[in-house]
Amino acid sequence: MVILSLTIQFILIRFGNRRRFSGRYSKSVCLLVWTLYISADWLATLALGRKDKKASPLLLFWASFLLLYLGGPDTITAYSLSDNEVWPLHFFGLCFQIGVALYSYANFWTIASKSLIFTAIPIFTVGIIKYGERAWALFNASSVRFRKSVFSDDQGSPLEVEHSQTSPSERVFKPMFADLKLRIYKNLSYVFELDQTKVNAEAAFTIVEIELGFLYDLLYTKIRIVITRPGVILRFICLSFTTFALLAFIFVVGKHEHSRVDVGISYLLMGAAIFLEIYSAFLHLRSDWGIYWLAQQNNGFLRGIGSKLVRFTKSKGGIQSMAQRSLLDYCLPPRKLNLAAVFKFLYSEDSMGKYIRTGWRDVTPELQQFIYSGLQEKRKKYAETEFKNLSELLHDRGSSVLKGMEGSSEDILWSVCEVEFTHSLLLWHVATEVVFHDDNHRHRAVQLEPYCRISKALSDYMMYLFSRYPAMLPEGIGHIRLRDTCTEAMNFTLDEVQFNEAVRGLFGVDIRSRSFLIQMGSSRKSAFFEGCDIAKHLQSLVSDFRWDNQDKWKLIADLWLDMLTYAAAHCSWKKHARRLKYGDEFLTHVALLMAHLGLSKKIQMVPLPKMLQEVDFEPNFHWDKLNRLLSYLA
Repeated sequence: MVILSLTIQFILIRFGNRRRFSGRYSKSVCLLVWTLYISADWLATLALGRKDKKASPLLLFWASFLLLYLGGPDTITAYSLSDNEVWPLHFFGLCFQIGVALYSYANFWTIASKSLIFTAIPIFTVGIIKYGERAWALFNASSVRFRKSVFSDDQGSPLEVEHSQTSPSERVFKPMFADLKLRIYKNLSYVFELDQTKVNAEAAFTIVEIELGFLYDLLYTKIRIVITRPGVILRFICLSFTTFALLAFIFVVGKHEHSRVDVGISYLLMGAAIFLEIYSAFLHLRSDWGIYWLAQQNNGFLRGIGSKLVRFTKSKGGIQSMAQRSLLDYCLPPRKLNLAAVFKFLYSEDSMGKYIRTGWRDVTPELQQFIYSGLQEKRKKYAETEFKNLSELLHDRGSSVLKGMEGSSEDILWSVCEVEFTHSLLLWHVATEVVFHDDNHRHRAVQLEPYCRISKALSDYMMYLFSRYPAMLPEGIGHIRLRDTCTEAMNFTLDEVQFNEAVRGLFGVDIRSRSFLIQMGSSRKSAFFEGCDIAKHLQSLVSDFRWDNQDKWKLIADLWLDMLTYAAAHCSWKKHARRLKYGDEFLTHVALLMAHLGLSKKIQMVPLPKMLQEVDFEPNFHWDKLNRLLSYLA
């Protein structure tokens, strides 16, 4: 049990925070981490509670290591946000396990040598420190404490410091994740301004990724409390005590008559504890928190180490990949029939094998630039109206795009104005899929056009969210509509060959027959034939109004950008924070990028009071004084 606990610690410290960067492998990594996270506490508690007086006295020594393992690795203290809320359970668990360890000491007091007992005391102390750090980290990350920290006077966090590339700071955005609202004077709009001439799209996405990394460490790891002066002192104590225990064991305890296997295990435990301590320190120093902490020290040597680590640390280019799901591919027969049958048995509602139909696509520079430029345009419109039409901007899910098009936009304007969001999403996903397949059949080079690639990527990503994480989207009857749409699509698209033939014939059906098909469909909640009708209208822009294909795909891409920003703006920040446990979510990156531009319901721009205007008062944002944030809360 002790060796198995040690093995789990090694795996957890390596993969505990890898779920943030695992991308397409996030589900596998999360499953591994969750299994080990649950098993680690259970196994250590079970082993610590064993009572066997006939066993080797070295069990007393090993019990201290089990207490150390209950503290968990620094890279994961909580698997989900709900774990932070039960910090009192871990605190009382600490008290209980200390009592169990002391009871073990009492049992072995008469049969164990005094040298063994005194050698175990340093390891016992290290275990208390480690477990205490875990309880303290969970306490600091709990919702109540996290919200109170917004008003704290504590300094020394990158949440309060400006980035070197631009003025916005996650210090600013911490209240939003605490479900608080910021009220900012319009004169302070520079706090959010991301000037395209100074900060390009890749740099903007990199800033967002770094900020979310800080937030992830704050909510799910020990790093925030370890990278402090008290934390460094405690780590030095832990390393010194473990090293002292190893030396004492070598020169005193190891000379007594003990089983060679037991002695070997004892050496393994102490060597592994020292290695884990050094490896943890290395991980901390390489982290964003560690580099920031080194850069803030008065010691020139430490600052030099920090600057060197920045050079050798792999530069971030923002989120690397995004999940994809095509409804039509989702409805075709699964490629892996055996695996699909297993998932259908385990998940009765997964009748289309959705768990094996998720693809991945790189977040390309052209996609980053398209989103960044679109958000800058929204920011410009917001500023031109003296920051008064934020609600209108955030509630637009494509109506402004369709109203500005040439042609009969009224025929499809209802699809983004008169139906709920999930209905709009389904309609336009079906339309995008049909147009894509039709164009791909007639002009195979069309998929190489930038706006076609962008439209397809955003459409499939929104379908992925809709089918897998509907809680991140506005509420509605989307699950019913998705089920009915898939049922109708499955009846229509039996295989890929038949679908390609059907798409070409679908546009030849007259309006009267199309209405009949819609009414006689498998369900009146289905959006399949309505989406096909929108696709026919989009194709008519090229055939009847002489649009260029690229212009058509530019319109579709702009509409999907509005859909994306609508979803990002209406997803609560707590849901964004909760989603971090599964890795980087593209929607969260977009939401935080919007916040950098003031495009968030949690940020309210207000004019200066007349009294202050009369005296030409120029407001400033005090980055170095946390308690001043109180005056900015709405």
